[in-house]
Amino acid sequence: MAKLQPHTEKVLGEHLALTFVDKSDYAVFSCLDDAGEVHSVPLSLVRLNQFIYVQGGQNDTKAALYKDGRTVKIVCVAENQTPKLKYAEFSAIKNDAKALANQVFTMQYKSTVCTTKVLLIDNVQEKKLALQLLSQKYCAKYMSSFDILADEYLDKINVYRFEIMDITAKTNKVVQAGEKL
Repeated sequence: MAKLQPHTEKVLGEHLALTFVDKSDYAVFSCLDDAGEVHSVPLSLVRLNQFIYVQGGQNDTKAALYKDGRTVKIVCVAENQTPKLKYAEFSAIKNDAKALANQVFTMQYKSTVCTTKVLLIDNVQEKKLALQLLSQKYCAKYMSSFDILADEYLDKINVYRFEIMDITAKTNKVVQAGEKL
C-alpha cells in the first residue's frame, strides 16, 4: 500500500487572511470559560477593519462566555471542496498514488485562524452599525426593513466586537495560471 504524502500548505499574508474571514459564512469561536473548560460555538460573523462582530441574546451562552478582555480564537473556513478534475487530468494520474492523494482524494481549503480579544459593545451607534453589517451580509434583500428591526431589538440583544490581535491563513489549494486565491 502506498504511503500518503502530506499536502503542501501555503501560509498566506494578512490581506488574504482577512479576505478569508469575509468569505466565511460562519466561524467557530473558541475560548476557556471561568472554570477552564473549552467552549466552541459556531457563529455568523462580519468584519470591519480589524474587528469581527457577532450578535447574541442577552442571556445566552455567549453572554456568559464573552466577557470583556477574554481571549477568543476564531477559525474561519472560506472554502472547502473536493478537487474537480477533467477526465484527461484524472486519466493522466489515475495510477499514481502520490498524485491521487494530492490531487483527487483530498479536500482543498482556505482557512484563517484569528486570536482576538472580545468586548461587549454598549455604544448604540457601533452596535447598530455592526447589526446593519451583519444584516447586509446575511439578509441583504430585506434591508429596507432594517430600521424597524433595529428600533425594536437593538436594546434586547448583545453585540460583541472581537479585536484581531493575530491572524494567520493557510491553503492547500493548487492555483492554476491566472487563477486568484
